[in-house]
Amino acid sequence: MSIAVISDTHFGSKCSALSRRDNVDYLIWELWRYGEGIDEVVLLGDILDLWRVRMESAIRDASYFFRRLDELGVRVSYVVGNHDHHMTIIRQELSLLERAARGEPFAVYLPNLKWSMNLAGLKMTFHYPTYEIVIGGRRLLFTHGHHLDGIKSLPAQIFEGLRRLSGEPVLPADLERMMAYAYESIYRSCYLGEAVEIEESLWRVTGIFEKVRSGVLRTLRYSPVESQYDAILRFIRERHPGRVDCFIYGDTHQAAIYRRDEELLIANAGSLADGGGNTYLIIIDDEIRLRGFGMQEPLMRMCM
Repeated sequence: MSIAVISDTHFGSKCSALSRRDNVDYLIWELWRYGEGIDEVVLLGDILDLWRVRMESAIRDASYFFRRLDELGVRVSYVVGNHDHHMTIIRQELSLLERAARGEPFAVYLPNLKWSMNLAGLKMTFHYPTYEIVIGGRRLLFTHGHHLDGIKSLPAQIFEGLRRLSGEPVLPADLERMMAYAYESIYRSCYLGEAVEIEESLWRVTGIFEKVRSGVLRTLRYSPVESQYDAILRFIRERHPGRVDCFIYGDTHQAAIYRRDEELLIANAGSLADGGGNTYLIIIDDEIRLRGFGMQEPLMRMCM
């Protein structure tokens, strides 16, 4: 079985490498050529950048990519991230209205979502916050990554810190509500050009800081995946009881594959947005490969 994992394309944003049709065509060729006949494509969140442009603009920007995926004739699974989090809000609201129409009681918080939907003619199965599959007896868990400690949005971190100081337990439902509050505020700001300009200026400043940090403090850095290893183990314990053999995420735009002491194998798909390395993952049977767009040989590979 062969699976391609693509994360953080940010369609709608100026940084999306796949806004160019020739890049999309070449990526589709790579998936087929180096994926040895792809069976499934996992879109690992932040595929649509609903923080920068309106949804119709983001989908229009992604439509050619979706059409080419449809031509592959493979299963497509979409794991929702933070920049496209509004997709989960739409699904939850529709679900609540459907249950209310039937006169059924309904929950305010839905911890695990799964639904099917067509975007630009491509039928996809959506998942939030995780997607699990089994390959060759190995259990793979996919998530975007914005739930991990150290990656969570600042409002969620502040909320969690205050709740812990008060001695109250911090439940997944509490954090999800806080994330929804923060993310929906940003989503709505895309309708105000001035707000988007301010946010993009802030992102540019943080990008400059990251370049300085990665250059001047290079010797003090761990690989991104290695530094998040313990946070990932906590996430699995709290959110996904049971055995997990491989954890795959995105969000940080920093690609790597890492295993510590023969424990859990962790891989970050990186991103296909300018400045993010233009990477993706190919999983074939018992091996995971990190590929760079336009490169013949994998950047990294590791047995599962």
